[in-house]
Amino acid sequence: MFFYIASFVICSITIIFCGTKLSKYGDIIAEKSGLGRSWIGVVLMASVTSLPELITGISSVTYANTPNIATGDVLGSCMFNILIIAFLDVIDSKTPLLSKISQGNVISAAFSIFLIIIVVVGFSFPEIPTIGWVGFYSIFIIIFYLIIMKIIFQYEKRQLSHFISEVALQYENISMSKAVKQYNINAFFVVLAAFFYQLLVKKLPN
Repeated sequence: MFFYIASFVICSITIIFCGTKLSKYGDIIAEKSGLGRSWIGVVLMASVTSLPELITGISSVTYANTPNIATGDVLGSCMFNILIIAFLDVIDSKTPLLSKISQGNVISAAFSIFLIIIVVVGFSFPEIPTIGWVGFYSIFIIIFYLIIMKIIFQYEKRQLSHFISEVALQYENISMSKAVKQYNINAFFVVLAAFFYQLLVKKLPN
């Protein structure tokens, strides 16, 4: 049992430490590239932090043949991530958290609701036509996701004039290449720690 406790502690410390660095260097990449914080958050940050769920989902569907576990993990994660917003709002004692976000996040939140509605429709109508073995709703999700990424990118690009004025003042001593390198390193350890964390949960003794 000591092994499991020690492993949980190590994984948690790794996620906290590298996750903090990941946010910092993601912010630097956003400012220096001009892509915008919202777009970096939706694409880079979200993809990295969701990779363990992707691995779990793939193994649940292909190896264990438990699609309910895979889908429940993804949707449960969505619910828990919304709960995190409430926790962050409590921690930030100055002003309400959502009052400080950019309109780019409003766009991503609205379209996220739309994507979840597509999933609900897929649940409600399992006889929906397919392309081979792939449901039409999956095709819609992929297409609309790409469209959403483009819309957010274009919105952030329109904010570029104001965005650039803040870049040099805040991160002028950190190069883009260093930011990308540090981002990749910390992303690797976050994904690795999160993956082992999930393995430990599954292997906990009854």
